[in-house]
Amino acid sequence: MKRSQFVLMTVLALVLLPTVVFGQAMHEGELVYPFQYADLAAYSAATGNSIESWGEAPMLAEKVAAGELPPVEERLPAQPVVVQPLEQIGEYGGELKGPSALPTCCGWDVLEMRLQKLLTIDTDLISIIPNVAQSFDVSDDQTTFTFTLREGHRWSDGEAFTTDDFRFWFEDVLGNPELTPAPGGPWVLDGELPAMEIIDERTIRFSYPEARPTLLIAIGSEINHRGYRPAHYFEQYHIDYNPDASALADELGFESWVQMFNAKMNTYNNTWNLGSETDPYSPTLNTFVFVSEDAFGNKLYERNPYFFKVDTAGNQLPYTDTLRRLLVEDVQVQDLKGIAGEYTHFGWGSLGSYPTYRENEEAGGYRTALAEYSRANEYSLMFNFTTENLPLREIFWDVRFRQAMSVAINRDEINELVYFGLANPSQSAPVPSSAFYEPWMTTNYAQYDPDLANQLLDEMGLDQRDADGFRMRPDGETLFINFQVYVPEDSWRQIGELITSYWNEVGVKTQYKIIGDGLFRELRNSNSLDISAWAADILDIGAMASGLSNMRVSWGNRASGIPWRDWILNDGEIGEEPPQEIIDLYEMGETYLSQRYGSDEWLEAGKAFYNTSFGGLYQIGTIQRPPQPLLFKTNLKNTPPNDTVGQWAWSYRQWVMFMPEQWYFEGGS
Repeated sequence: MKRSQFVLMTVLALVLLPTVVFGQAMHEGELVYPFQYADLAAYSAATGNSIESWGEAPMLAEKVAAGELPPVEERLPAQPVVVQPLEQIGEYGGELKGPSALPTCCGWDVLEMRLQKLLTIDTDLISIIPNVAQSFDVSDDQTTFTFTLREGHRWSDGEAFTTDDFRFWFEDVLGNPELTPAPGGPWVLDGELPAMEIIDERTIRFSYPEARPTLLIAIGSEINHRGYRPAHYFEQYHIDYNPDASALADELGFESWVQMFNAKMNTYNNTWNLGSETDPYSPTLNTFVFVSEDAFGNKLYERNPYFFKVDTAGNQLPYTDTLRRLLVEDVQVQDLKGIAGEYTHFGWGSLGSYPTYRENEEAGGYRTALAEYSRANEYSLMFNFTTENLPLREIFWDVRFRQAMSVAINRDEINELVYFGLANPSQSAPVPSSAFYEPWMTTNYAQYDPDLANQLLDEMGLDQRDADGFRMRPDGETLFINFQVYVPEDSWRQIGELITSYWNEVGVKTQYKIIGDGLFRELRNSNSLDISAWAADILDIGAMASGLSNMRVSWGNRASGIPWRDWILNDGEIGEEPPQEIIDLYEMGETYLSQRYGSDEWLEAGKAFYNTSFGGLYQIGTIQRPPQPLLFKTNLKNTPPNDTVGQWAWSYRQWVMFMPEQWYFEGGS
């Protein structure tokens, strides 16, 4: 009995899910995730049931009665998404509250409460299914992609959502060289945008000169790839539509209409930008609409009155009325407020605080569940292969140095001290459910062997010591690593401090310093760090969606080899020519991405790329797949149960898989 209109290469399920079979439980009465039907017809075909009437929140019914809104049946699209709640039909009312430690970025406990993509990932964690779009079709040669929108679907301000919103994005934003000098992302192929054909106000077709196998995966993973923006809203900031746009920019304090337009567009871009709203009630298709920000940086969002999803009883979602972002000073304060029960839900706590969470459940009025944090590594380190410090560059590029620094790390001790022994000591490597996993990848130079570390360092010629006992470089200077990092998770701080001690023990002088997010990004992006460290979010579907950004130059947030990346992406016109093995690795990735998703050729090319990427030990991992605590107010329902939570992963945008739109408060608040 199918729930989706499109199952992407079902053979892949047999390849990718030998140990993770979430779908089976869904029809046995025990759901791991809530799920959705593409439209009323799909719901009826799957269940034999039909929805004849619609329900709405009392706060919206009041606006209807006052003449401020049209009736719910006029606000819903003709064919809404139908959501099967995790436990039961919910009640209207209440406010979700989550934290953010940054004023304009991240804050996943708030961002992911409202995020809606054009397509989305189904509960098997493989198939791509409709979401904002009612349906989609792909040609057999994967060169032509057709998307059909929902009749009567409207933006949160009541304006029609049509294919003109796609046209505006492609022609007037991506196609405008002032706004977008060099278009990029999954819609672009070899620097060129696809041919676009608007069939009617609900149907649009994109065509490429060659296959584009990763397009649907990228669209289903990241909101920035959705392919549209609200034309009726952004035309006021665009010089082609508003001749006075430059004057408006000056009035609003911008240097130009381009700067103004891009600033207004920022919150419509990547997932992590969603917290940067400044304009109340700016139109969205997301679950909640930005309303206001107070003097303390807290933000308020209200339910989208034109939201396109209903439950199986015909009640318009979301169940909750409002969403509030609570801005906190740092991750430590964030954790303390979670323990005090100040949030309705909290997914960004620390496993190190798990005993404290449990001890304070009754006082804080919450319960604690554990999910598997699924990614290649919790804390993956990379030396900067293109550092301006040339003696360090030569040392970092010697694989023996990376091998030595890896075996100098006591991963078992990190697991015990930081994760209570509940995680998996591991090199940065695919998770076991990956199609490309091989057992050697997790253990590759991941054993704790300081004797081997010392031997390898000595073999490199780093056998001379200074007066303090630290190793000296061939030029006579002390080998010093300035380990400057930003840490949004306290466990990362603990790991970083332990690694620093291990490296100092084998004679490599290392100083660990936590810096602010802004400074970290500035130093990283300007090629100014000796070493960078971040989580390695590498799951098969996420790696493809991101264009393998975490597995080849410049390795995502680790940003090593930026001049190499620039050289590769610009045909050698800028940047610095990388070693041949880096060029080969990049090309292997391109070959893999060009194969049909799930085909034998895809599997073969992927295995070759993964083996080379992880075999090169370009990044050094520590811990994989720890439990992740998730806190929920005890009266917040349709949230994951304690014993069958599922996977917590950036590739699926964490909370999105749990559909916060169907969460509700028992008693309505």
